[in-house]
Amino acid sequence: MMLFYSKFLALIFILLSINPVNALENISLEVEQIKTKNWQLKNIQFSLLDIPNSSQQLTLLIKQIALPEPFSEIKLFDIQCRQFSWQENEIACEAGKARVKSDIIHSDFFNFTFNLTEQKSRFSFKNLKLANGKLSLIATEKGQQWFVSITAENLNLKQLNTYLSKENKVIDEVSNGRLTAKLNASGNSYSLETVLINTLFKDVTLQANNGKIATELIDLDWNLQATKKKGIWLWNNNASINQGELYIEPVYLEIKPAGLSLKANGKVNQQGTIKLQQAEFIHPDVIALNAQGLIKNQSGFSVDQAHISSEINDLELFSTQHLLPFIEQTTFEGLTLKGGIDAEIDLEKSAVTQASINIKSLTVQDTKKRFAISNANGAINWSVDPDVKKASKIQWDQVKVRAIPIEASQLKFLLTAKQFVLLEQSSIPLLGGSLEVKQFKWQKTTADEPKVYFEGGVNQLSLEKLSTALDWTTLSGEITGYIPGVDYESKTLTVNGELQAQLFGGTIKINKLTSSGLFTDFSKFSMDMEIDNLDLYEITQKFEMGGMEGRVSGFIKNLYLENWEPVTFYAWLGTPENDDSTHKISQKAVENIASIGGGGAADVISKGFLRFFDTFGYDRLGFGCYLHQGVCQLMGVEAAEQGYYIVKGGGIPRIDIMGYNPQVDWKVLMERLSRITSTEDVIVE
Repeated sequence: MMLFYSKFLALIFILLSINPVNALENISLEVEQIKTKNWQLKNIQFSLLDIPNSSQQLTLLIKQIALPEPFSEIKLFDIQCRQFSWQENEIACEAGKARVKSDIIHSDFFNFTFNLTEQKSRFSFKNLKLANGKLSLIATEKGQQWFVSITAENLNLKQLNTYLSKENKVIDEVSNGRLTAKLNASGNSYSLETVLINTLFKDVTLQANNGKIATELIDLDWNLQATKKKGIWLWNNNASINQGELYIEPVYLEIKPAGLSLKANGKVNQQGTIKLQQAEFIHPDVIALNAQGLIKNQSGFSVDQAHISSEINDLELFSTQHLLPFIEQTTFEGLTLKGGIDAEIDLEKSAVTQASINIKSLTVQDTKKRFAISNANGAINWSVDPDVKKASKIQWDQVKVRAIPIEASQLKFLLTAKQFVLLEQSSIPLLGGSLEVKQFKWQKTTADEPKVYFEGGVNQLSLEKLSTALDWTTLSGEITGYIPGVDYESKTLTVNGELQAQLFGGTIKINKLTSSGLFTDFSKFSMDMEIDNLDLYEITQKFEMGGMEGRVSGFIKNLYLENWEPVTFYAWLGTPENDDSTHKISQKAVENIASIGGGGAADVISKGFLRFFDTFGYDRLGFGCYLHQGVCQLMGVEAAEQGYYIVKGGGIPRIDIMGYNPQVDWKVLMERLSRITSTEDVIVE
């Protein structure tokens, strides 16, 4: 470069010494290339203009400048320097014009300057018109180091997006928005070392990822600082959205004036592992979330370990804006939440290992009326490690399962990934009585179904309150019983002991209760039942089948159901031995009972003098069924020459009710019983 400079100055001196009479008006010198360590100036033309005049003009034209890394993708063309200096080992263009061409920018002429030496280089441009805005740049290079500063003013994002090739686009469509930004970066010939980005996006409306991300008139401030030290990047990121509408599938948010903010800082090593020292997401009045952790980037991002804490003071607002889109068309659809939650969660290898949740005045409502909680408070602690034994406790004012209310109570328990253990006995108020829980344990096994054990009982549960809650015909009485043990294992439920119900003035005892496949499409159920001394008057007052007086006892043996439909059983219900109660039966009851067994008592009443009596006396009554292969083998209190007695008459007036059909289809029998107990209209068959 020094030799070329000397020759050029000598030529200029000779030309200026020529007699003006013979002088040339202009002179130019063309050079194919000037090359420094990192720069290339191609097709250079030096021109001396207006030589005969008292003042001459020295100009420099450069067809193309190839810039050093990291600016090598930018090509500068048609550089015109009307003011330039050329000294020893230095070329400087102080007032130039140039055009730029890169993958995304094709410009008209803009102001351009550069200073080129062996040791240091600098170039800059101002007011480059881009996307209806302006772009300015200052870049310097000294030895192995470089620095760049870029300022973008009011760029039109819609137009800017059109400059990108299809494969480089991350945004599908931009319909509105402007960008003002400042970027400072530095580095060396090997790598980037520092980055500072300050941006302001105004009124941005766009769609990305095939409509899964969308914004409407969003204002976004984004700032990033990053510095590389010994191969590790230290970074700090701040972003806030101050207005507009945001959709990230499936969540839609209308940004209030308080806005959203995300702050984060950490480190990134050469393997791409991110150490998240602190991340804070704040949606004012909705949720505040903090996180620290280690994220690896090996065949995709994975959370190696993390700790997340969150505070939600308004669950109703949070669930409406953040949770509701995820539970639509799921089992949880219809649930609404109120209250607050604080949570601490630990993760390892992208899996939750520990969680602590504090519940504050939690209220849950269900539009489908499956489940409800009123004013629950407590702490729930969960761990994947069975050796971590941190107790949980929850208390509530009321819980509803379907329509059954469970009054104010509390539970203390231990919860891990593989077990739930009740830590103390609990008495839970239920239907005017209580559910006594002495032991309860749920344990996960290798099979699909867990293993469950329960020991406790029920005390004076009101059948009247139960029937009201379930909208049944009102029943009277209570259920009391102690259950030594309930086991659920290998998809089979087994109840050890006996459950008693005090109702209709008598007692019902249930034992040998087992069930399997409860949560499958093919459930099985079996049990035995003893019925002792029920009051017929109380029973018939609850069902539309006609009045009766007396007592009945009986049993159901070997009851077996599949999908809650009876397959087989042996059942009997009739007057107990030595029963000294009043035995009476009304005309309506006679007609209905006769219809069950296909008897003709109704005809006798309608045709004879018995029609003038409202009630009749009887000695004994009884009815039994042995169900097998869908057919019920019927029986009564006594055999007759033809058929069997369902009601054996006694007293004055008396009447016998006979059954003549020894067998009847089970579904037909159920239809008859249904008509008797559900309507006042009597149908006699």
